[in-house]
Amino acid sequence: MIKTLLGKFKSGFNLQDQILFLLLLSSIFPVLIVGTYSILSSSGALSNLAETKLEEAVADDAESILAILQGINEDVLFLSETPPVQGIIRARDGGSFDEQGKSSYNEWVGQLETTFAAMMEQKPYYMQLRYLDETGQELVRVDSDGTNVKIISSTELQNKGDRPYFTETMQLVPGVVYTSPVELNQERGQIETPYKPTIRYATPVFDQAGTKRGIVIANVFANEFLKLLEEQSLGGGESIYLINQDGFYLSHPNPEKEWGVDLKRDERLENDYPAAIAEQILSNEQGLIRQGTDQLIAYQRIVPNPDQSDSLTVVTQAPKRVIFSSVNSLKLVSALIILVSLATVLPIGIVRARQLTNLIKELIGGISASSQQNFSALEEQERIASQQAASVNETTTTMDELEASFRQSAEQAKAAAAAARQALELTETGTKAVEENLGGMFTLEKKVGTIADQMLHLSEQANQIGSISQLVSDLANQTNMLALNSAVEAVRAGEHGKGFSVVANEIRRLADQSQRSAEKIGKLVSEIQSSINSTVMVTEEGTKTVATGVQIAQRTEQAFAGVEEAVNKVVLNNQQISLNLKQQLDGIQQVVQAMDVINKGAKETAVGINQTKMGTQQLTEVAMKLKQTV
Repeated sequence: MIKTLLGKFKSGFNLQDQILFLLLLSSIFPVLIVGTYSILSSSGALSNLAETKLEEAVADDAESILAILQGINEDVLFLSETPPVQGIIRARDGGSFDEQGKSSYNEWVGQLETTFAAMMEQKPYYMQLRYLDETGQELVRVDSDGTNVKIISSTELQNKGDRPYFTETMQLVPGVVYTSPVELNQERGQIETPYKPTIRYATPVFDQAGTKRGIVIANVFANEFLKLLEEQSLGGGESIYLINQDGFYLSHPNPEKEWGVDLKRDERLENDYPAAIAEQILSNEQGLIRQGTDQLIAYQRIVPNPDQSDSLTVVTQAPKRVIFSSVNSLKLVSALIILVSLATVLPIGIVRARQLTNLIKELIGGISASSQQNFSALEEQERIASQQAASVNETTTTMDELEASFRQSAEQAKAAAAAARQALELTETGTKAVEENLGGMFTLEKKVGTIADQMLHLSEQANQIGSISQLVSDLANQTNMLALNSAVEAVRAGEHGKGFSVVANEIRRLADQSQRSAEKIGKLVSEIQSSINSTVMVTEEGTKTVATGVQIAQRTEQAFAGVEEAVNKVVLNNQQISLNLKQQLDGIQQVVQAMDVINKGAKETAVGINQTKMGTQQLTEVAMKLKQTV
């Protein structure tokens, strides 16, 4: 289908009309697509930003209110645990005097009044701080109008035993706080004017035995957090409401709608919004409502006391026309930019398309003339290229034959060099063997000389041993004579010389043994000296033989050195011949490769010229057709 339309489009319009039509398509559609996508994405981002800003504003208001209420909860628990409260309980039980604290009932009351007053001066949003006993009778009460703090005298104190906040607080366990609904303050059953929105926090008080002894209660100006909503303004028609769990307005831009639950007026959320939207706000903790109204509504619930069901809900609404005004402005500006862009680009594109068409016509004329000239020149180049290819082919054949001849010569030179190298290796091996033999002969000559020296030294030591043996023999003879003389003297001494006679006999016996040993040593020394003399003579003959062998080995080494030098020269000459042949062979191979490249280039040139000739002919035909089309 598309091909058919394109065929009709090409056949029904000339090139100039086609370019103009494609220019329109390529400018209008991309600009529209990109512009539409940009508008949608930017609108979505701005819308999300506006919605997020509204939700964050509601969350900030809710957190601010909850922070105030949590602070009040902590203050009430703190006051219920202060020492004056327990002191008053002990003084009441002790007949107006506290033995443990050594203070009277009135002194403890004064201390608690001081504590309450200090708290109220520090935090002016407290309207009343009171301590009620277990019957509901006020024992301590301090009032404030937000500026001045007043301690109420005992004659003005009232009984609040019938009030719901008292009865409900007395049912709680330690550490739990009662929180009243936000309502208008009443005195003696009548709503005070001007209105004083109030919220009460109370907690039971227990004595040391765990018995309930009344409550501590704080009346708080609700305006402290209601005015936060009045001060928060997003600008541009936004409204902030505060409603209770039943949907009654506690804060509203229109004061006539506030406090309907106290003033018995039916001013509730469901009267101003569709039932589905009112139900959604009252039943969910937080959310954002976009549909069903011309307002964008964000809400978040506040639970002052998790132990009770009472709750508050902050509601912020803003007209969609205000919230999304920047989005609408973006859409309008973007649309205008697209239209202005198209109005600017299209005329310029049409003019440039016509200029391009005229330029193409001029180029077609030049191409046709150049093609005819190129065609004639290419035919002549094709003939010359064919002749070059034939000549190169003949040269290549001749170089191939020359390469085969040089390769054979190079192989023969390589074989001769290998044989010469083998002979050189054998000569080197013989030279090394002769060197090793010569080294062994030198070593043997040195060792034989060393043996001869050792033999001479040994002969000298044998002579010394003979001298020592003769000395020992002489000492033995003298000792024998001394022993004989000692025996004679022992005989003369008679009975007293018997022991000495025994010693003399033993000395003479040892002297005889020493003499015999010395004679044996003398014989051994004589035999050793005879053997040493024979060894010295043999060693001298071996030394002469070794010297002769060294001379022969030296002459052999010199002969092998001459052979090695001659073979080495042969190897070097063969290597040089082989290297020259290899270089010649490499040169011939490079020439052959170059001729192959030239041959291939000549063939490719001939083919290319032929193809160029055919392309030029086709280009001429196309130029003629294009000329007709334009």
